[in-house]
Amino acid sequence: MKNNQKHSEKSKYNKRTTEQKIATRKLTQRIFMGVSVALVFIFIVFIFVTTNFMGSDSIVTETAYKTTVSDTISTSGFVIRDEEYIDNTSTGVLAYQVTDGEKVTANGTIATIYENESDAVNFQRICEIEDEIADLKTLNNISNSVNVGLDSVNNQLDYRLTSFIESVNKRDFNNISSIENELLSAIYRKQIITGDQMNFDSNIAQLEEEKAQLESSTHNSIGEITTTSSGYFTSTIDGYENAFSIDDLKELKYSDIENIKPADIGENKYVGKIIKGVNWYLACPVTTEQAVAITHNSYDVSVKIPYALSDLIPAKVVSVNQFTGEDKAIVVLECNYMNAALTQIRNESVDIVLNTYEGLKVSKKALHDDFVTQTLYDENGNEKSEDIKVQGVYVKYGRQLIFKQVFITYSDEEYVICSENPDSDMIISGSTLKLYDEVVVEGDDLYDGKLID
Repeated sequence: MKNNQKHSEKSKYNKRTTEQKIATRKLTQRIFMGVSVALVFIFIVFIFVTTNFMGSDSIVTETAYKTTVSDTISTSGFVIRDEEYIDNTSTGVLAYQVTDGEKVTANGTIATIYENESDAVNFQRICEIEDEIADLKTLNNISNSVNVGLDSVNNQLDYRLTSFIESVNKRDFNNISSIENELLSAIYRKQIITGDQMNFDSNIAQLEEEKAQLESSTHNSIGEITTTSSGYFTSTIDGYENAFSIDDLKELKYSDIENIKPADIGENKYVGKIIKGVNWYLACPVTTEQAVAITHNSYDVSVKIPYALSDLIPAKVVSVNQFTGEDKAIVVLECNYMNAALTQIRNESVDIVLNTYEGLKVSKKALHDDFVTQTLYDENGNEKSEDIKVQGVYVKYGRQLIFKQVFITYSDEEYVICSENPDSDMIISGSTLKLYDEVVVEGDDLYDGKLID
């Protein structure tokens, strides 16, 4: 009986203990939930206050760099020149005495005729040796000159080396041979000046011995091929030499260019041609809108022919030919720059550069309109102030923002080009954008003099 009573009391005790634990757990959970809700509420209030009342000093900047952009029309260009064939009157082997792009005079010798190929090859090698001997004799004279300094020689060597590297990078292989010879000459000059090479007498003697051996085994030539006109020589013949007359360029139509075909050139009929005169022409098809842009542009433009020359070529607009019934016009450009590569081109990709803009590149997101105070004086010398709205950008200067006025010379969809050196009388804000300025492209509540973290 007593055991049953003890067991009953123990069960009641255990039940009360369990209920107390459950109540304590629920109370702890309620406290935790309350604290969590309070923290979330405090965080939301903090974000709301800082966003709407305290502002944000978070900004993003971009560095202002100098750049160059151009208004360019990409098209094709058909080359028109005053060209004259050089007839091949020989029955032997030709040894050319001039290279493509070389300027020649009337009645000048283009090639020497030999009975066989061996004599022709020997003759060309003799010509090369004579040039090498002349160069080495010139270098020998440097050692006797007191006017040539080491600094001058080093400058020439640096220039020749830079030219060689640029030609390789631009793949200007037409001029690489001559540039290489100039570089070697500069190296030899430095060897002479520094005493690493006393003279080139031994080299000259070896070349003269080789020349004498070749001359003894080479038969005399059997004739020559000469020119009847002066100009630039090229051995390239393509059949378009007489396609259009220079006198009729203003009457040239788009259909004329579109339908042109080369003439049939007989094999070995010509040894080359002479490009007469200084000027040559590009006939370029353009749209009606492009024709209007060219017409409204200045008389002088530039052209780039990527597969022939990496540099820009100055050109002049001769005419813009637009005829009824044709959906395209022809712009005729006059050029007078010539080199070996340009003597061989005919129908090439061409970029017509109308205008070029150079300045500081700025994202359009950085542009703002702000008021600046300008001090003026009336006719009596009395001072007065006037607030004027100008366009500019905010620049980070240490921990402060400065408003700088900008003068836009070119605008794209995403960026503008600003003048780096505008007229000082135009600068109302007191300062303008400079190279390497840290320009703000993103940020809130921007104003002149604002302190930032």
